[in-house]
Amino acid sequence: MRRWPFEGRHQELAAIRSAFCGSAAHAVLLMGAAGVGKTRLARETLIRLGGRGDWIAGTRSASQIPLGPMLHLVPEEVPVTAGSAELVRAIHSRVASWGGRHDGVLGVDDAHQLDAASAMAIAALIAHGSAFVVLTARSGEPLADCLSRLVKEGQAEVLELGVLPDAVMDRLIDHGTGGAIDVAARRTLHATARGNPLALRELVHGAVPGGLAELVVSRLTGLKAEVRAVVEMVACGEPVPLSMLERSAGAEPVMAAEEAGVVVCERAANRVQARLEHPLFGEVLLARMPVTGRRRAYQTLARELMATPMRRREDVLRAALWQVECGRITRPDLVREGALQAVGRTGMALAERLARASREVEPGPRADWLMAEILEYQGRSGEAAGLLPATPPPDLAERIAWAIIRAKVLYWSQGDVPGAMATWDTVAGHPVIEAARAFVLFFDGRCGDVVRIADKVLADPGGDPQAVVWAAGAATASLGFLGRVEEARRRHAEGRATAIAHASALPVGAFQMEVGACLAQLAAGQPGRAAATAAAGYQATLSGGAPILVSGWAFFGGVAALAQGRLDPAGSLLTEGRAGFGQTDTQRLHRCCLAALAGVRALQGRRADAVELLARADDLDNGTNQIFAPWMETWRAWVARAGGDVDAALRHAAHAAALAAAAGMPYVEALARYEAVRLGGAADQEVLKVLEAIPGALPALLATAVRALAAKDTPALSRTARGLDRLGYHLHAAELATAAARHARRTGSPPEAGLAVAAAAEMRAACAGARTPLLAEEPRDDLRDFLTPRERQIALLAPWHTSKQIAQRLGLAVRTVDNALSRVYVKLGVSGRADLRPYLEQPPDDGG
Repeated sequence: MRRWPFEGRHQELAAIRSAFCGSAAHAVLLMGAAGVGKTRLARETLIRLGGRGDWIAGTRSASQIPLGPMLHLVPEEVPVTAGSAELVRAIHSRVASWGGRHDGVLGVDDAHQLDAASAMAIAALIAHGSAFVVLTARSGEPLADCLSRLVKEGQAEVLELGVLPDAVMDRLIDHGTGGAIDVAARRTLHATARGNPLALRELVHGAVPGGLAELVVSRLTGLKAEVRAVVEMVACGEPVPLSMLERSAGAEPVMAAEEAGVVVCERAANRVQARLEHPLFGEVLLARMPVTGRRRAYQTLARELMATPMRRREDVLRAALWQVECGRITRPDLVREGALQAVGRTGMALAERLARASREVEPGPRADWLMAEILEYQGRSGEAAGLLPATPPPDLAERIAWAIIRAKVLYWSQGDVPGAMATWDTVAGHPVIEAARAFVLFFDGRCGDVVRIADKVLADPGGDPQAVVWAAGAATASLGFLGRVEEARRRHAEGRATAIAHASALPVGAFQMEVGACLAQLAAGQPGRAAATAAAGYQATLSGGAPILVSGWAFFGGVAALAQGRLDPAGSLLTEGRAGFGQTDTQRLHRCCLAALAGVRALQGRRADAVELLARADDLDNGTNQIFAPWMETWRAWVARAGGDVDAALRHAAHAAALAAAAGMPYVEALARYEAVRLGGAADQEVLKVLEAIPGALPALLATAVRALAAKDTPALSRTARGLDRLGYHLHAAELATAAARHARRTGSPPEAGLAVAAAAEMRAACAGARTPLLAEEPRDDLRDFLTPRERQIALLAPWHTSKQIAQRLGLAVRTVDNALSRVYVKLGVSGRADLRPYLEQPPDDGG
């Protein structure tokens, strides 16, 4: 079949070229109905833009395998057993080697058909500007959130493709018919095709008039039986190696399918692969294929693939899947291996399906353990528990594997710490077992025990990498909760080095170490650093294509943002985490995520939402994650406060402090004690006494805040506000700055009052939407000390920076800064910068 000319899309092509050459966007998304020409325009774009590029096609069959459409981009030297994160890093490295966004072009056809891991990998490529990406998607089909978000953020432009005008359709008709067509037939083609080039092509090549699907059915029905068998194999397994098709069906039927314009053969890496010319062919064909026909096609595919050396990284997974699809498993070992590979790529649904199929063919303890582990990864501990025997196996290696899985199931399913401990005791002393013990005991809130166990495991410099990462990750977080920050940093560096060195064998090792660091920072009074760690982890994991890890980082980042008082980003992150945990909740973080989101809504004054979220969280309580219990009680206190129940709020805050004290968490306890003051309780001597007894910078700041609030000491309130702001406690700082401004307006001089009001407004701006008792009486500016937001920024910087430095910092002209300063001096009744300095004492933007 002759290739149709590129017609009618030159204006759209020019728009894509313009985006490529001069736009801030790194991608263009072509949207339109089936058959309207999205794929042809995208392919033509790759040709016209030149440079290095590649083509990725989202298909139904490829979407069943995590990263399936992108595996041809993975270099050969990357091991077949590599996990999702390592595969995506390899893909990113290869794409980046093309030269970046202005030299490399990537086509992604039918992006709505991509699996979650591939969609996230593509989104990361776009976000990082690693290549210019042209995507196609069918109108009305849901697109992955990570890709949709790029459009909202302006990193991808959308181009809607409509039908082609009659003049263009006429040129295509002439090309397809050689011009030998009368007016009546031409009119029929126009009326039936309705500007859709795919419909026109099918009509020209013999399809019976009807809707687009009917046109395709008509074309496929007219194929010879041997040619149709080729098309069915491609529909079930695309892309299919050309050599496999030719061995199975013969070269002539394959050539006939290609000449008919139904199958396209093209090179991908070092292999020529066959795919359907248009995705609609596959949709129509698969919808009408009988079950026996599908099974026959998959059986042929599986047989032919298993007859090869299966060196490609996708071969084992495909052989496993195709055996399951055909209902005839002749190589259960491949199905088991496929399940393990799917776990490594976080394709849990596929992993479960393969593991179940393998277990049915070859039942036994190993099959049960594999199934139990996959169920546990999905948070389905109850089902997993039913597959594990209570009696340990005699073989040591098997007993270790059994103990690790069984102990995790016992703890995560019902918080059964004694049962888990008894299970570990059957192999007590083994480094991996003791590290697993430490890992779970951390989540149970037993930080002191964790550190003692981890110290023993980590005493061996050549220890098992898995044991090192588990022990170091648990120790890092535990030491942070215990207030031993420097020790936490050393353990983190030790575990991180091991995780990086053994990334292939430990695909989530780096994630576990960074989560440990994030929690240590958060528990040790460093929410700003915790938020930065979470943000870096979130971005890195987006690039790694592991959705459950993204949910984890969204949760930890949301908790850090909540601690800072940045409620809008906290709400967004926790909402994202909540959605992910609703599908897979290995470590039962869904409950904690809901409670944290309840805390956000309470601080925003959205009481009804907060109460509902907290009730849902309570429904999920199974006794796990006691490490978060003090924070959970604090969030519960704010929900009570949002409902006006101050007494209940204070009781919950006191309970949070008692839990933290009992667990030996000094900074968590200090914040919980101070929470009583923030909730509307008295700044009494009892709270002050406890805070003064806790060592560290944060407790000292909080004690100063209590004294300053009681004494209405404006300078002390302002100093403490700046100190807390530098640590990252922006809402705590805004509350104190607001109190300072309120007292300064009543008793201070005009410059003191004006600057205090300015500082309070700046700090409140970082915590938009927060409603707390200490913010309730925010000072209102009058005409004398009213400063605009820009004037406030400049006034707070002026004592410590020249006009030129301020202009560079804020992106303003020097004259604009000087004019604003003149207005500030008049409003505050001062003569210059020197008069402002005594009221600020130190640069307000140091640290933080």
